[in-house]
Amino acid sequence: MTKLLGVALAVSVGLLAQEPAAEWKKFDFLLGKWVGVAGEKETPLGAGQGGFSFEAELGKKVIVRRNHAAYETGAQHDDLMVIYLEGAPRAIYFDSEGHVIRYNVSFLAMDSVVFESDGTQPGPKYRLSYWMEPAGVMKGKFEVAAPGSAEFKGSMSWGAKRVAGQPSEPRP
Repeated sequence: MTKLLGVALAVSVGLLAQEPAAEWKKFDFLLGKWVGVAGEKETPLGAGQGGFSFEAELGKKVIVRRNHAAYETGAQHDDLMVIYLEGAPRAIYFDSEGHVIRYNVSFLAMDSVVFESDGTQPGPKYRLSYWMEPAGVMKGKFEVAAPGSAEFKGSMSWGAKRVAGQPSEPRP
């Protein structure tokens, strides 16, 4: 009986260990280094240029996004977001303006992810979305909903191409 219980426990632990890998797989399309492509509409800060990366770190226990943008007005923006599993995927975001946003993460379609602020913080709600378009173009948008409103309004959108030399598919 003890042997059977031990085998059942080992199988259960093995299945649990596989579950996070399946969750992380949904993020594969994001991994790598990306550079903004021309032709995107201007932001509230004017036209901008920049790039970002999504890299698996800490033994593939988190994904870290680093972003840098420079605008024609002279403004610059840097941010860092850490994606992690806490039951479900979650993320926490920090930027050079002092914002901290906690996100819940959802997948509406293959190669598409939505980060939506969890609503526990006072003030506006935020939604950050990424999705792949044909020809390897990554699209993204950032939206804001006023406090007490469920309606998100676009703040900025962009497109990006994977940096040359980066794998088109993440490495296993």
